[in-house]
Amino acid sequence: MMWSEKYRPARVEQMVGNEDARLAAIKWLTGWVNGSKPLLLVGPPGTGKTTLVHALAKQFEYDLVEMNASDARNRQILQTRILPVFQNASLLGRKILLFLDEVDGISGREDTGGVDALVDLMKEPTVPVILAANVKSAKMKDLAKACKTIEFRPVPPRLLMLFLDHVLQSEGSNFGPGDKISIVNNSGGDIRSMLNGAQSRAAGYTTGSNKDTAEVDIADAINGYFNAEDPDKAAMLLGKADSSYSDPRYEVMTPEARRKDMLAALFSSIASSRVDSEDLAALLDVLSRSDVQVGRATANRLWGLLKYLDRIIAGGLYERSRKKAIKYSQYSMPWPVMGPIFARSQSTRKILAELAPAVHTSKSTAGMFVMPYFVRFIAEERIDPKEFAADNFGDSSVGESIAKEIEKVHKK
Repeated sequence: MMWSEKYRPARVEQMVGNEDARLAAIKWLTGWVNGSKPLLLVGPPGTGKTTLVHALAKQFEYDLVEMNASDARNRQILQTRILPVFQNASLLGRKILLFLDEVDGISGREDTGGVDALVDLMKEPTVPVILAANVKSAKMKDLAKACKTIEFRPVPPRLLMLFLDHVLQSEGSNFGPGDKISIVNNSGGDIRSMLNGAQSRAAGYTTGSNKDTAEVDIADAINGYFNAEDPDKAAMLLGKADSSYSDPRYEVMTPEARRKDMLAALFSSIASSRVDSEDLAALLDVLSRSDVQVGRATANRLWGLLKYLDRIIAGGLYERSRKKAIKYSQYSMPWPVMGPIFARSQSTRKILAELAPAVHTSKSTAGMFVMPYFVRFIAEERIDPKEFAADNFGDSSVGESIAKEIEKVHKK
């Protein structure tokens, strides 16, 4: 049994860290009345958000209804799942606590309306509702306003060390001071990660992380891996890479974080190189299987297992990738192909920024269903695009982008 589950606290007072946040949650639940604002817990993974909800439900005798909100990404699915809980709560004759986890994974796109739907549903809840998110992103601004927000912080090292000593004593394991300090430091305030690391160390596996060694830029690490003549050296380079294994369903990724995503970097490097179809299929199959493992580890909150992926991927790709002239690429297609696509996206973005509001739809819908007919109409009616843009959009520079699209129509 995973130690992270075996030693999950059953009561609120047994938890470690975030004392003020726990007290605020208790006050909210004990003072809840029909229509009260939902509670939004925001904080990094492994800081006790889910544990707190389970402890509250058990301690205050609520039937817990738990949903992963990131699996319900649009308005219709959210309404289908949540409304029955609100409507049938009084019929069951029992107290219900609704827990929506990973709400920061809900789509904020205009097409799906998941965030807006959740905000509407949270206005008059008939049961206590607790939501949890790893980050407080810009797309959650309206949702945060509709909730009482409590922030969770990484657990301090001194408390982690006390809890680790308790677990090790219960398990009959004896680590040296250096091992314990390393496990606590590598956890980054994440209790679950600390326990996974301790359990791995107790089972005889090393639990060192990239934080213990000098990191290598991901571009240099990948180039070094594909050029290495020794499997161990190749694996060592991937292990030292300044990279991560992130699941986009659960993490809001900045451009820099996206660049450092190991699977994405390997995929783009392989896909943009000249590799024959048989080897390409074999290499991408390794990445595909690894991506499945990332998804499973993240969905089940077993992030400690991700540390083994470097060795699995390094071994799986090694034989098929030798002497293939594979080089690091941030983009999944060669620049001669991607360059025109990138340039056109910059051009059409200006058109859609004006066109979408004018036809009362999203940019993606306008681009797919409206812009082709719009451009053809301008072309066939011989309307000056710059004058049209100046008169209708107040920006003649948009006309230059329209003119470029008209040229493409004429070429066809």
